[in-house]
Amino acid sequence: MLYGITTFQTYVYYMQDTADSSIIKFIVAAVWVLDSLHVAFMCHILYYYLITNYGNPLSLEFVIWSFPASHLANLLLVTIAQLFFAHKIYYLCRHQVRWLVTAPIILLEIAHLGFGMATFILTLINNTASSLSQTRLYSATPAVATVVLAEVLITTSLCLLLYESGSRAAFPSTKRMLDTLIVYAVNRCLLTLPVAIAEVSLDASDYAAWVLGLDFIIGKLYANSLLASLNTREYLRSQGQGQGTAADVRIDAVHFANLRQLSEATRSSKDGGWHFEVRNAAVINIGAVPVRDKPTTL
Repeated sequence: MLYGITTFQTYVYYMQDTADSSIIKFIVAAVWVLDSLHVAFMCHILYYYLITNYGNPLSLEFVIWSFPASHLANLLLVTIAQLFFAHKIYYLCRHQVRWLVTAPIILLEIAHLGFGMATFILTLINNTASSLSQTRLYSATPAVATVVLAEVLITTSLCLLLYESGSRAAFPSTKRMLDTLIVYAVNRCLLTLPVAIAEVSLDASDYAAWVLGLDFIIGKLYANSLLASLNTREYLRSQGQGQGTAADVRIDAVHFANLRQLSEATRSSKDGGWHFEVRNAAVINIGAVPVRDKPTTL
């Protein structure tokens, strides 16, 4: 079901007329490809143990190559998703504290990638069930632990930055939109963080079968959180634009006329503005135009 949601969100993204860069579009494609590969590897694992080696308990003593391959697909998927949100945090921060906020997240992601690659290589080399528990304890558990820490930092940073922006918002519609983004950030954390914590606990407790089930879920949760953040931008933008009620005073034109033709008169213009003519001065056209709240999107 989660893979179906990922596929649907990918389809929705490419059907939208977005002005995203080619890098963002490539990231979306890479997320879907990695998730598809992960599903294919998991299907191969099930087919190998349940169909090809049905009734052969000795096959359980060895780890098939698709098991570490599925771990690698999930590793890259989670890394891309968390670095994507770290990139958004970087641009939401003030210039003085950008690297102070994002550097710990990036370092945790580098550690996560390093431990994850070590797990992939060790599982591929030592493909016995007896060595799998040691590999997961000393490399997979730290990898998932860094994911948990990075997720806490990402969610906390997003909530604080959006709350700070909302407290300075001039218009109620902007504040409501930022409050909605905070709810999205918290909900994203409530989806991914419990699964990551459970995976760390099971890794430490040596329940390899349960870890396999959680490992199947966590990558898809991160994929859907990334795609949802991209697909909800147009909705949030339309909500912000549809609720703009304030007005901004705009100076349409300033021009100097013939001082002999100026008269002391004031008349209303057709567009709702005013046309002031002051003797021995400049003619200034001032119009009232609506201001649309500029949305803050993730």
